[in-house]
Amino acid sequence: MRADRRVETARALLDSGDHDGALSVLEQTLELTPDWPELHFLIGETAAASGCRDRAVAAYVRYLSLSPGDRLGALPHLALLGATPLPDGLPSAYVAALFDEYAPRFERSLLVGLDYQGPAQLLQAIEAVRGPNASFGSVIDLGCGTGLVGERLRRRCTWIEGVDLSVAMIAQADGKGVYDALHVGELTDHLANDTRRFDLVTAGDVLIYLGDLAPLFEAVTRRLADGGLFAVTAEAAETDSTGVDRRLRPSRRFAHSADYLTRVAGEHGLVLHRHERTVLRRDGPDAIEAHVMVFGRAPADGRPRTLAPERPELVQHEVPEDQAAGHHDLGGQIKHAEMVDQ
Repeated sequence: MRADRRVETARALLDSGDHDGALSVLEQTLELTPDWPELHFLIGETAAASGCRDRAVAAYVRYLSLSPGDRLGALPHLALLGATPLPDGLPSAYVAALFDEYAPRFERSLLVGLDYQGPAQLLQAIEAVRGPNASFGSVIDLGCGTGLVGERLRRRCTWIEGVDLSVAMIAQADGKGVYDALHVGELTDHLANDTRRFDLVTAGDVLIYLGDLAPLFEAVTRRLADGGLFAVTAEAAETDSTGVDRRLRPSRRFAHSADYLTRVAGEHGLVLHRHERTVLRRDGPDAIEAHVMVFGRAPADGRPRTLAPERPELVQHEVPEDQAAGHHDLGGQIKHAEMVDQ
């Protein structure tokens, strides 16, 4: 309880802008709870805000030694501080916990607060490639979240299923009755363990959690039918003078260049059918620009092909016990970074 009170005091100091004072209080709290993982994470955040880079790095490293699953996302912080190389992606436990917490307010925050346009832009891009009356047999929506993309595709396909890391987001999607099947799991692993082919694969606001896109593109290509489409949104970055074409932003989201996306797609047998650079959403006064891209797998005869869906047996997917039980930290004191830029 003494440690909790000190953390509350530190939080109040942080809210008032006194980062140095907050850091001092948190360091004193370590005397009471030296092995509290979340406390080390909070010290890392506070030290970084105070300009104490080395202290922040040490705190994040200590957190990871105590909590190697990295549910709070120390690894991207270390990368942003230049202490580790750019990761291939964000920790799965971090993304799952983030959205488990975010799920109840996800749609209101995204659609109203941030004016999110991703699902509409994705559908427009698909229609631009296949026509306004485009229809598909089997569709898989990667990172389906609460079903914003699925809602727009439901009447255009015979079978649609969704995959997401977050149990809570899947529960929100399930309540809408949009999908024929829903799965909790990591996207690349799920595709690798499947054997079916899909006419359309979508990934709306998913690539921002991946730095290296090659594993996902390879997995998608294996599951695409001849003539199938892969439609994505990705926060936009420019290739700099040193050739860096993907970067991790302070928001702990990845941005990619169009050249990188097109190159990775080409390396895995996909061709670009459409690319539009547009405003995906807003973050306060700032417009977040994105690539909306549709890739395709060329059919052997050169003509689009629509498969009759293979309807798999619906099974009850076992939810990992730690996810089903929810996520708790510091008595609610630590707040996960949401999807908005801080």
